Amino acid sequence: MRTVRSSYSAPPRSIAPCSTLQTHGAMHTAPPSSTRPRHGSEAMHEHHPDCATAIVTEPNVHSTVAPDAMIRDAYWEPLGHDDPRMPPACVIAFDPTAFDASAWRRHEVRQPSALLHAVPKRQAEFLTGRIAARQAIARLGLAASIPGIGASREPRWQNGVAGSITHVHGLAAAVAVAASNINGIGIDVERIVDAATRDALRGTVVTTDEYALLKTACSRFDADLLLTTVFSAKESFFKGAFATVGRYFEFEAARLSSLDADTGRLQLTLTQTLHPTLPEGRVFTIGFRMLAADTVVTSFIW
Repeated sequence: MRTVRSSYSAPPRSIAPCSTLQTHGAMHTAPPSSTRPRHGSEAMHEHHPDCATAIVTEPNVHSTVAPDAMIRDAYWEPLGHDDPRMPPACVIAFDPTAFDASAWRRHEVRQPSALLHAVPKRQAEFLTGRIAARQAIARLGLAASIPGIGASREPRWQNGVAGSITHVHGLAAAVAVAASNINGIGIDVERIVDAATRDALRGTVVTTDEYALLKTACSRFDADLLLTTVFSAKESFFKGAFATVGRYFEFEAARLSSLDADTGRLQLTLTQTLHPTLPEGRVFTIGFRMLAADTVVTSFIW
């Protein structure tokens, strides 16, 4: 399910309790709105001026940022999902070029041994994603622990918590919920693919029939935007199902069966049985919306 990752990477995000991100008691105001992602119809119109609605929901909550050159902004982002169990995402906009080794200590996150020799960009992504995860857990009223790394490199959440982390090109995001309330949860953020990546996605993520459905159902929207959305939706499904399935599975395990760009909903139908609770033919709804003019976020909970 990760076979495209070698040729295409995604963005990062994070947030804090009570609509603030706070570090060591200090709090900074957000940068001018012109530096922040645009949401809703404004972002969608910029990407496709002919659309009147689609992939839009309410704007994000007021944001503040931590006193750090690396972190530019942090806010709670409502994901607009139909399921009331889906929490808002903690989103962090960050500058990976401003990362330095002292950031681990400043943000009180232990650097994993696996990242000791990683390039600064990778360290910045991991660190910011974990900061977002910590804030998402704290939102539940719990003493938050930084998620560890599992055997398959998945986040290992503290007892009683389920969550998901995503990052791409200077954005990181995380969500967390009480594990007793759900089977799984997944979110994913992706930049809209370019021409160089389009063929890789079409050959790996969607079948010919799925791509035809995309073009038929949403002919007025940009094909690359819709292709990115389906890719991200399958990533969110993978993240939300992985703890139950316990192994990697390919994109073909879930087939796009419907997509409504006006409501920001699509459905995936399982083409094989992944687990007794995930039988062939079961249908799941994935929510999606524009996080910025060139960035899509998808969400899945079951």
